[in-house]
Amino acid sequence: MGFKALGQTTPNIGFENGNFDNWQCFTGSVDVTGNIIVAPSQASPGRIALIGPESTGLLDPYGLFPINCPNGSKYCVKLGDILNTADPSTTKKADRISYTFTAPSVGPYSIIFNYAVVLEDPPHLSYQQPAFTVYVYDVTDGDKLIECPAFDFVPGISLPGFKLSTAAGAKGNSIYYKDWSTAIIDLRAYPGKTIRLEFTANDCTLGGHFGYAYIDVQDDSSSKPITGNAYCLGQNSVTLYAPVGFSDYFWYTADMSKQLHHGASYTISPPPPNNTGYGLQILPYPDLGECVDTLYTVVNQINEGFKLAVKDTVLGCPDLGADLTAAAVTAGSSDGMTLSYYTDSLGTVYLYQPNAVKSAGTYYIRGINKEGCMNLLPVYVKLSLPSLDIIETRAVDYPITVDLSKTFVPQAGLTYSYYSDANGTLPLTNYTAIKYGGTYYIKAASSLGCSVIEPVIVTIHPPPPYTVTAPNTFTPNNDGVNDHFSLAITGKVAFIDLKIFNRNGQVIFDTKSEGDFWDGNYNNKNLPSGTYYWVFDGEDNYNNVKIKKSGPITLIR
Repeated sequence: MGFKALGQTTPNIGFENGNFDNWQCFTGSVDVTGNIIVAPSQASPGRIALIGPESTGLLDPYGLFPINCPNGSKYCVKLGDILNTADPSTTKKADRISYTFTAPSVGPYSIIFNYAVVLEDPPHLSYQQPAFTVYVYDVTDGDKLIECPAFDFVPGISLPGFKLSTAAGAKGNSIYYKDWSTAIIDLRAYPGKTIRLEFTANDCTLGGHFGYAYIDVQDDSSSKPITGNAYCLGQNSVTLYAPVGFSDYFWYTADMSKQLHHGASYTISPPPPNNTGYGLQILPYPDLGECVDTLYTVVNQINEGFKLAVKDTVLGCPDLGADLTAAAVTAGSSDGMTLSYYTDSLGTVYLYQPNAVKSAGTYYIRGINKEGCMNLLPVYVKLSLPSLDIIETRAVDYPITVDLSKTFVPQAGLTYSYYSDANGTLPLTNYTAIKYGGTYYIKAASSLGCSVIEPVIVTIHPPPPYTVTAPNTFTPNNDGVNDHFSLAITGKVAFIDLKIFNRNGQVIFDTKSEGDFWDGNYNNKNLPSGTYYWVFDGEDNYNNVKIKKSGPITLIR
């Protein structure tokens, strides 16, 4: 089956106008027997909603897949939503969109659509369950249902391709989801006939459980089910990629006479001659309403240069992840190519947040240029924190200090900072001359934005306690014994000021030098015998505390 988008016969079928032009919207309910009752309606949030570029990066709360279709189109539609069981008017909902068009009368035409589904799985009978259905009708022949494809999804582990949600929002409920998948509507048997597409999502018939889906119909007239069917000068191979979402794939020669390969992708090396044709038989999962189909493609040689260069390894931080979208990752590639990111070597499972990959392993980057030339290359993501190995420091005696920058071997590409707390909030300004024993902290930070903090235990023996002593009496009689008054100071003490007062509180001596002394005179006159008072101000240089000492002194003549 050759593919060709339906062009002008299907305007806005892919919501490319950013609205619901040419689509019909219906809202209503599902009754207790499972019958859908809907009436024409306007699109509205919570029922039928258009999802556009503004939602890029947002994930479904249960499936954790992107709500924007990963095929690169701008718009898709969300049909249905999570229930608000506190409001009965929002339960037992049924929502539908449909599109009617005339199939071209010449040529085998098809439509591709992508879909993702989330269904809650209550303990109900099958007809009471939430559901998502896709039906295609031949309107010309009296709304005859086209049996292939025809989807009728109800929840359960038996649904092919569905997974049980482990998201936090599931809260232990049985919620199943199907990630974005592809389906093909083959219209080759309906040339010139009026066709209606119909997508419906409904809650359970009892009103307590939800079902919703995302839908994106292919809207690019250049799109083809088989990709990779072009190669440029310099390529030594070409890889054909089948549409995702099917059970099995078989590749053949163009006349289907010889099977060439089995699998979702087919690598041909060296590339085949220009205009070489291939056939692909795709087998659906059983019981999904799809049919065995055959697709055809032609491989073209493009006289343009093409090169996709991808780094072998990309580093990242465990908490921030690695950024595969950074320009440095694909530096050296040809200009103007479009890049996409995958978790598998076939390029079938999208990597949804390539700018923040938080699991180490091998990923894949696909590059495709405007001519259609394509390549897919691996890249390994390594997540690690900076390495910081502390060297044990030896104990020292003050005034010897410790330089924290000498307690490890620095590594290129890392920056270092020093702190007095384990959280790295109190920076040290004197980290090269630590004088107190204790635990300090060093942070090593990489250019990627991640860091590690390690403790350093420093042992510095403090100096002996300081002493400030003074004589009780002195005799300034010039006999060479006890002729003056001065303080005896030991330890790490800074001398600030010494004052001596008489009984009236008058300052009779004042010095700021430890080497000065009082000779018992004031204004060059001998003072009489009696009791005087001294007051000393200083600072403990080790503990950085002020010192104030005082006492009496008896002058004897």
